[in-house]
Amino acid sequence: MQTAGGHEPARAVHHLVPSEHFDALASGRGGPDAVRLLRTTEYSRRLLLLRSLLDGAARTPGALGPLPSADSAWETLAAAQERAPEEFRELLLHPQVGVWLGHGLRRLRHTAWGDGPLWTDLGHLFAVCAVAALRAGLPLRTTVPVRDGDAMFPALGMARLPGRPRWATAEVVVAAGRLTVEPHRERAGPGPSGPEDDAPGWLGLSRLRARAAGHPVDVWLDDLDPYRELGEPLPPGRIAPGGTARWRAGFGRAFEVLEECDPETAAALAVGLRSLTPVPAPPSGLVRSASSGDAFGGLLCSPPPDPVTFAVTLVHEFQHLKLGALVHLLTLERDDGAARHHAPWRDDPRPLNGLLQGAYAFLGIADFRSRHLDRAPAAGRIFAEFELALVRRQTREAIATLSADPALTAHGRRFLAGMTARLPAGASDPRVRPGVDALAALAAADHRVEWRIRHLSPAPEDVRALARAYASGGPPGFHSGARRRRPRPLRGWSHTPPGRSGAPWAAPPPTPAPAPPRPAWRCSPATRRRRTATPVCWPGTPSAPRHGRAWSSPWPPPTRRSARCSTAPSCCAPSTGNCVPGAPPLRPPRSPAGSPPTGPEPPRRPVRPGERPACRAPAGDPRGAPWNAESPRRR
Repeated sequence: MQTAGGHEPARAVHHLVPSEHFDALASGRGGPDAVRLLRTTEYSRRLLLLRSLLDGAARTPGALGPLPSADSAWETLAAAQERAPEEFRELLLHPQVGVWLGHGLRRLRHTAWGDGPLWTDLGHLFAVCAVAALRAGLPLRTTVPVRDGDAMFPALGMARLPGRPRWATAEVVVAAGRLTVEPHRERAGPGPSGPEDDAPGWLGLSRLRARAAGHPVDVWLDDLDPYRELGEPLPPGRIAPGGTARWRAGFGRAFEVLEECDPETAAALAVGLRSLTPVPAPPSGLVRSASSGDAFGGLLCSPPPDPVTFAVTLVHEFQHLKLGALVHLLTLERDDGAARHHAPWRDDPRPLNGLLQGAYAFLGIADFRSRHLDRAPAAGRIFAEFELALVRRQTREAIATLSADPALTAHGRRFLAGMTARLPAGASDPRVRPGVDALAALAAADHRVEWRIRHLSPAPEDVRALARAYASGGPPGFHSGARRRRPRPLRGWSHTPPGRSGAPWAAPPPTPAPAPPRPAWRCSPATRRRRTATPVCWPGTPSAPRHGRAWSSPWPPPTRRSARCSTAPSCCAPSTGNCVPGAPPLRPPRSPAGSPPTGPEPPRRPVRPGERPACRAPAGDPRGAPWNAESPRRR
């Protein structure tokens, strides 16, 4: 225990969030000073995590395997912090070091698993020690783990040692400002031109550079570190030749857009952003991006198609990073974590903290879209107006949902009040044309209705009241009761882009084989009239799966309705509006005065003695089981 000037124990120093910084962050802003405060608090958190990991490794037998002891690592890090405190602080705040600390602690507590022995993850500690000694100018000789022939040194580069077992160790020597791996064998390490350049047995990390508020912006383009993503360690994913130049050009142009539209946000990003990890681009053309509370200052991103999209992605993920650092200091909600809320930008139900994170990110996007609208080129003006109108509606709807949740704390209520105040009071922006605003409103309503169809079910008393009202021909006459959330459907729906429902960066699922053409069903007039007793869908409204189920079979049921009926198609009978695309009218038109249907009867096979009339699919139909003419259920 540290003491202050004698025998009295030192008082713990707690971080305080000034009101001006809290209010600025709550409004979706937060300039360079607020970000510096968050970096300071994150540094304290990283020190605590590092001490916790060392203590856990010391208490766990065999946790470090063939590597040196945890005490030797602590001595090296303490000496490096004393010799070069700013260099040590920058290393410990490296985003990939944060991901490693979180993953290592979860492995110690058996809440995460890896594909190798425990010491292969915890042993990354000695690679951090080697980089800290190199930056502080301290001599060091240590041992680091080798994974598939690779030894990663955070914020420096990767040594390649071919011919090694999958899990091995390597000796590292730091002396005279040089780092050498296996000095008596491969002698791998950074070349004389610097760690960024490749050398024999060495892969360097590239950098992205720009300028903001007159200051340089220097960010690692990390495609090597095994802890560069948010899950288990990964092998290196080197960018294709020419890809680094495209990333550098796009990054510079994105900061030019930010500097022109929002200099304060550009300056805040220059202070807080440290690492960008490229991920594969999805076939849908959308931009994939992600961030983590363990990795303040780092984000993952697929190649954006243009500078404006790149700028939006930077703003989006930096909002997540700011809020993630703030919730390490203050409790904004006390929720059970159940996924039950509608997020206007997601197809799945979200927990309260996830909805708060999403609303905060979209608040930043809405602010950027508003600032960029007047600078949008004429060719993209309509798209810019639509994006602004849609994101504002989505954010306003999410904030309304958050306001109704009692799990928010006092700090959370104050934070939400700041978010609400940031949005314009009016429902629409006068710069957005009414037609474009109407399209944005339709898109938001469409997503909300489809989400409710798939994830909510009506209360049983509501269903009974509707059934009684329908049978009597009167109004429903009831107030909507509680709704229950349904399990998430296994299959995607119209708003889900390909590959969205699986792992974040997994390859999109293979395209399923097209279903065989649906045969024309032939059944008796009595069965046909019974099937058309209630409307199947109404023109201009989205349709739900029958009986509240998502169709999981590749073969559609006999009365599958259309995905959307914008106008009454030719197959709809005038009296009911029943619609089945490509099928004959389900209810034949009647003659005046209720006379029997006209026209030829559909062909049916003769009824054998003792057999009840049935409706059967044509030959070759895999669903050829008979349907009883007296009951719609299958025998």
